[in-house]
Amino acid sequence: MRNPKILVLDRGEELAQQIQHVADDLRPRPDIVPCTRLGSVGELLENDGPFDVLVAGPSLGTRSGLQRLGLIREELPGMSVVLAFSRRPDGSLREIVRAGAVDLLQLPVDDKELIESLDRAIELAQSATAAAAAAAPAQTTAAQPAAAGAPTVGRVFTISSATGGCGKTFFATNLAYFLVRYTGKRACIVDLDLQFGEVVTALRLRPKYTIFDALQREDTDEDDLRAHIEEYTVAHETGVHVLAAPREPSEADRITPPDVTRIVEAVRKQFDFVVVDTPPQLNEAVLAAFDLSDLLYVMATLDLPSVRNMSVFLGTLERLKISSENVKLILNKAESDVGIDIDQVTKLFPQGFQAVLPYAKEVSRSINLGMPVMAASPQAEISRLMTSGMRPLLPPEAQSKVEEVVPVKKRSGLFGRRR
Repeated sequence: MRNPKILVLDRGEELAQQIQHVADDLRPRPDIVPCTRLGSVGELLENDGPFDVLVAGPSLGTRSGLQRLGLIREELPGMSVVLAFSRRPDGSLREIVRAGAVDLLQLPVDDKELIESLDRAIELAQSATAAAAAAAPAQTTAAQPAAAGAPTVGRVFTISSATGGCGKTFFATNLAYFLVRYTGKRACIVDLDLQFGEVVTALRLRPKYTIFDALQREDTDEDDLRAHIEEYTVAHETGVHVLAAPREPSEADRITPPDVTRIVEAVRKQFDFVVVDTPPQLNEAVLAAFDLSDLLYVMATLDLPSVRNMSVFLGTLERLKISSENVKLILNKAESDVGIDIDQVTKLFPQGFQAVLPYAKEVSRSINLGMPVMAASPQAEISRLMTSGMRPLLPPEAQSKVEEVVPVKKRSGLFGRRR
């Protein structure tokens, strides 16, 4: 019989460290797997499972976090869930119950109480597993290949900024096009600038439906939403799909953070890549998208207010315990002789800029055409710089395709990591 497995899900490491500390007092000793990247939990559950217990830390204390736990619980009903929060979760009692928690721990918790809680959770999970096995004795290893070939969720890239006018929509549309162009896979842009989204305007699309319409489905079953989510998107001629922002600001006000979680989860089950465009602010809906993101781009322009606000923005992400490894900085619309030097700005951010993009007239032209600049002007300097900068996102076999189309040159140009 295998040892029990406990997955500890929290942006911080303290809870996982305490569970590791008490693991020797549990019999049999469980395997502890920490996960600080909330966006990768689905892949971890699929590839490293099954897990007997999921311990959710304070980072899951938001309504969107509880919504996510509820979705996990629906898919893995045999796994025990323990909620470990430093204060009462933001959600309603119904949302807490839907998360399927078998215990609620108030942090900080002493080792004895933690051990007792984990013992109970493991016992309940093993009992549920035994009951399921008894109810389905005919299951054989013949079913295993199908499980191994189960579809994986798509990668989520979220584009954000602290100020408007930084080019988030421009970057989002080009990133989605790049991923489709060089992988041959499917990508969807989710416009989370719920009140004033501009993705469909930038691509000159006329969507029949929006995010709001998708959430108005009479059938609230999550599997049903996932199965039909593509029907609510509109396809661009480049192959990129778009799930548009609501038509009216009043509709946007009715979309909650748990709704955002449902939408992004549904889209990533149907598309290989999800690119999320956000408003220039840190509201609960945006934070819900951050929780599901594999990579977060933070953008600024070459002016003092934007640079200052980027610093504040990054400080907030640090307090939220979002790993800096998953955050990439983009400096856009860089020009010379504007009173502030690029090197001065890059010195302010020790992590460096993933990309420094110049101001380019081809961008305005591409928006007027309703095309990503990388498609409208592939030979333009900004297109070549973006292609080289996005290349590391691709698998090795796809990166070679980029080399064939755009030879990688040694240059002192603007695109590249700047420290």
